[in-house]
Amino acid sequence: MLRGNYKRKARTMHECSDQAPFYTKSHEKLAGSIMKGLKDLYLAEILCDTTIVTNGKRFMCHRVVLASISPYFQAMFTSSLKESKFGEVQLLDIPPSAIETILYFIYTGLSSLSLDTAQELFVVSSRLQITPMQDLCSNYLINSLNKENCLWIYKMAHCHNHKSLLEAALKFISCHVTQLSEEEDFLHLDLDELTSILSSDQLMVSSELSVYNFANRWWEFNNYRYNSFPVELLKAIRLPLMTQHELNEVSKYIDQEIPFQHSKCIQLRHGMFEQKIVCMDLQAREDVFLDDGDFQLDSYDPVSGVWEKLPSLKSLMCPGCLAIGNYLYVAGGIHRDDSVSNTLHLFDSVRNEWMELPPMTRSRSMHGFLACDQRLYAVGGWDGNDIIDTAEYFHITDNCWTVVSNLPLPLRCCASAQIKGKLYLIGGESSRVKSFSMHQGFLIYDTVSDTWSRFPLKITCSSAGAITFDDKVFVVGGYTTSKRSSSCSKATSRCFCIDPLGRVCHDCPMPPLQESLASAGVVLWKERVYVLGGEDGNNFSNRIYYWTPGDFKWTLSNEKLPILYDGVSAFGCVTLQVPMKQFHYVIPERNAGHVKKERSHVVSDKHI
Repeated sequence: MLRGNYKRKARTMHECSDQAPFYTKSHEKLAGSIMKGLKDLYLAEILCDTTIVTNGKRFMCHRVVLASISPYFQAMFTSSLKESKFGEVQLLDIPPSAIETILYFIYTGLSSLSLDTAQELFVVSSRLQITPMQDLCSNYLINSLNKENCLWIYKMAHCHNHKSLLEAALKFISCHVTQLSEEEDFLHLDLDELTSILSSDQLMVSSELSVYNFANRWWEFNNYRYNSFPVELLKAIRLPLMTQHELNEVSKYIDQEIPFQHSKCIQLRHGMFEQKIVCMDLQAREDVFLDDGDFQLDSYDPVSGVWEKLPSLKSLMCPGCLAIGNYLYVAGGIHRDDSVSNTLHLFDSVRNEWMELPPMTRSRSMHGFLACDQRLYAVGGWDGNDIIDTAEYFHITDNCWTVVSNLPLPLRCCASAQIKGKLYLIGGESSRVKSFSMHQGFLIYDTVSDTWSRFPLKITCSSAGAITFDDKVFVVGGYTTSKRSSSCSKATSRCFCIDPLGRVCHDCPMPPLQESLASAGVVLWKERVYVLGGEDGNNFSNRIYYWTPGDFKWTLSNEKLPILYDGVSAFGCVTLQVPMKQFHYVIPERNAGHVKKERSHVVSDKHI
């Protein structure tokens, strides 16, 4: 009977909490009070019912607190072990300083870390299964990664199988593998640790022979433990990526027969790609003699200054364009007959071909198009009749579109960027009953909570470019309102920077452009900002400028846009990873390029 009453009481309390959500408003205050109370009890050693004994020191604490945060202690105190019966836990092999720090963290949520203590506490908290402490140490070590410590941090993460720390250390090692392979610590890696490194797609090497040389140097140092070149290492080396000359060189030093996998299964390393600036729709769309096949992508290499052609899609003015690794996504845009598209196309620079993905729920052009956590967000824009306030995202792995909350106002031609899971739409144009005006402000969309926030901005701009660098948004050029009349606009050379809170940054100034430009292609290539083309309201530009943060002015490039008329604006522009030419022959799927209609496509998380 009592049990039935208890169940009814619990159900009634749950129903009341559903009907009265205001009870939850005091949750943070309650949590703070509990933490303060636990801290006071711990420091005063009140109501303690267990003692942790280390080599030289005893710590009085509470079973329920330890069991609530650690499966290790929970299992100990709920079993028939002597620790549960006598209330004393002996951890004689753990330094008292480590236990003291961990207990203080458990009771207060506070901890002071250094590189040495973070390593020790990471190991101890792993053993005691105190995940919050281990994650805190992991985050500290990730932010402390450098060439001197990355290998031992990697070994520790590998030993404890801590995913986030292991991924961060492996990524850092992959970027500096050539230098690190010369270090003595590299030679002391275990076979499985080295195999994991050399199996990584992220290795920044431009030749697979380099990977073999790393492995061979390690083997020569450790060959007293192995009769021949380890098969595990040989499998990590992607032999099909080698030239015949390189294969002949390798076969001289390997006794066993070389297993040659079919190259269709081979993934290029990150260092086997080069970053190009890719522009879409640079042709004169008014030329009646051009067909879809003439609207090829134009690829620009800032190192050599050379322009090359990539496979064509069709003419789409003002599309949404973004690149993730070697994938270029193109959403919407205006056709040559002025109709607005809702299509989503993908260009794979490895296969050198186009694919068509599921279309958007709305036709869009002049919209924001941004990537975040396996999602491609299409926000606002122009549907051919009016400026729109709708937003949606394409989930790369689920291969479908989902509608999200509407913008606070219709918006097009805004500068857009993404920082830490939030989308920034700066300036742009809005409409009220067919009357267009510049939006003097910016919007922030939280992708986690699906909420929009609206903020004022003293600066007006539309058709400006934007890039994200060092967790700040740099806005370049665009149209601004005239001092004489708010209804008149003109191109500007102004550039400015805002931080994640939307404040204009004066401590990292960006110099003005050498000319007033709007609707230009603005991209970040490595650590340099490029501005391509644009217009000033009357004339088009085919010039290219670049700026490196810290410089006092923009530099005019010797090269120009590869166009046959006065200029171009409102085209798609991205930086894209393209395979180096020497690896084209190992990609059997690579062809001259065509639109291929497919309905599924997956991109790995590491590219986002």
